[in-house]
Amino acid sequence: MLKVIQHELASLVSPSRAIKSAHYFRTGTQLAGTVDIYRGVAVPEIRRIAKANKEISINDLAKLAKSKFHDERLCALIILNHKFDKATSDVERIDYFEFWLDLLRSNRVNNWDLIDTSAPVMGKILARHLGYNAEFLHGLAKSEVLWERRAAILLTFALIRINKFGPTLAIARDLLNDKEDLIHKAVGWMLREVGNRDQEKLTEFLNKYKAQMPRTMLRYAIEKYSPKQRAAFMAR
Repeated sequence: MLKVIQHELASLVSPSRAIKSAHYFRTGTQLAGTVDIYRGVAVPEIRRIAKANKEISINDLAKLAKSKFHDERLCALIILNHKFDKATSDVERIDYFEFWLDLLRSNRVNNWDLIDTSAPVMGKILARHLGYNAEFLHGLAKSEVLWERRAAILLTFALIRINKFGPTLAIARDLLNDKEDLIHKAVGWMLREVGNRDQEKLTEFLNKYKAQMPRTMLRYAIEKYSPKQRAAFMAR
């Protein structure tokens, strides 16, 4: 099945799209200090191939997830999401989550689209109280690795969806002084998601921390407020 996936992805190579992808993701690649190789396969095609080959063995999935090609790693993460969601036991879920965490820590989940594709799904394990607690998230947020810090805030998306906002707000506080724009955008996005469900809670957070927040983070967080409210927040 691994060769089937690789062959089908290779058959859909688009040099022009590969150039655009390399340009589009260049910031993340530069910050990670790595060179990513894009074959230019369209994301809908990657998702189609992943869905058709979701029964791939975990050993072959590991090989796909460690590919030098960005497109193949994205395909692997989409398949992993499926396996996690279809898991029938917490033991199985923990295995998939640890598999993903190993990929993250070995710099295989190494750009913002890979984080954003996988972390919101993997974060569902946090709602199951299986040992991945506040200390675990704070540890990721303090990492020197950009992608681990972005993962820390994106993992909380699953908790936002069940109206548990504390972890998101706590990690947002951890990342208030982060220097990277990709972190500012991710934190602002998650704060906005909190506000979509409880604007009073977000307003309380913003009133307390708006002076510290980078402008991009604040701008993302307040997108759903009225123009007058946004102007007041941006005036600090």
